[in-house]
Amino acid sequence: MDSPLMFDYSRLDIWKVMMSCHLKALGYKVHLAITKESYLSDSKHIKANAIALKALRASLHKEYLHVFSHYESAFAV
Repeated sequence: MDSPLMFDYSRLDIWKVMMSCHLKALGYKVHLAITKESYLSDSKHIKANAIALKALRASLHKEYLHVFSHYESAFAV
């Protein structure tokens, strides 16, 4: 699977569309992890959340990682 598009604040709309497509390509459950706040409460979805978090963090430049490093929910990020 290709890497996600790097976050660029000046092109936020493009990043959001491309990241959504990337997460959908990783699987339906992964995409749900970013769209449903209550999704993480179900233990069988923890892996999907972890995959989504990994993809989201991979798209961030180092200067932004500290802002989101304490979040455990892909939905929150």
